[in-house]
Amino acid sequence: MKEFDENVILETEHLILRFPRKEDREDLFQNINHDRDVLRYYVDSYCEKVEDYDIEKMIKSFTNKEMYVFSIILKENGEVIGLIHQCNKANKVMNTTEVGYAIGKKYWNMGYVTEAMKVMIDLLFEKGVHKVTACHITENKASGRVMEKCGMIYEGKVIDEIFYRDKYWDTLHYYILNKGE
Repeated sequence: MKEFDENVILETEHLILRFPRKEDREDLFQNINHDRDVLRYYVDSYCEKVEDYDIEKMIKSFTNKEMYVFSIILKENGEVIGLIHQCNKANKVMNTTEVGYAIGKKYWNMGYVTEAMKVMIDLLFEKGVHKVTACHITENKASGRVMEKCGMIYEGKVIDEIFYRDKYWDTLHYYILNKGE
């Protein structure tokens, strides 16, 4: 993958994507980590109080590994409505990376994740990644629709891939190849 740049800012019709900042903490807490419905499918810890959400640790874990993570910001009001990120770093042998995302429940089914995912895929391809993958817990059909709208192709089902909330979950995997390399 080409040089990592934590100063990248991506823009779509409705969104701005930039690296998370300390001041994003409250919005991310409210929209993701304090909402059990969002955490039904997004593998992260529930936080009872905003003080329990360690945004600095999250930011450091991505930048230390040189992986892209973006706060998803709604242009109309500046609210941080979600996150999109690399789940692993693409390397020289396996030039593949997985993308994960979460968005606040009040913003579900509005096309925002699809917008964010499309520009994330474009960035990763521009950085030289050959294959971008994503997966979702089988019950999260809306996430599968996002992947399909982004041109991703269904690759298969993995049984009991994730152990989360005291049980195993099957996942459905999707991919898209960089045709412009």
